[in-house]
Amino acid sequence: MRPPSPSSGFHVDPSRPVADGIRFDDLDGLEGPERNLLAARGVVFCSEFQANDRTYGGCIIGTSWPHAEEIAFGRGLGEEVIGVLVKAGSVDLGG
Repeated sequence: MRPPSPSSGFHVDPSRPVADGIRFDDLDGLEGPERNLLAARGVVFCSEFQANDRTYGGCIIGTSWPHAEEIAFGRGLGEEVIGVLVKAGSVDLGG
């Protein structure tokens, strides 16, 4: 068993990208065209963090990778910047 991460005790909202009252997806609430407009400008950075034995992903709007890392650090969730979003879309999970 691995040791718990510092963020393991966060309460993550089951229906919104919010952990302990902190929003971790800056694109939440934007429609596809708006998401892609920002992504095309290279200012949307993908992030992830661990909480409650799960991995959560989000997006950070920043002027550069270092700026996105500063924002991630400031949120205090243990987020790591992992990439740049180039295009937003949706996935059909069937059903």
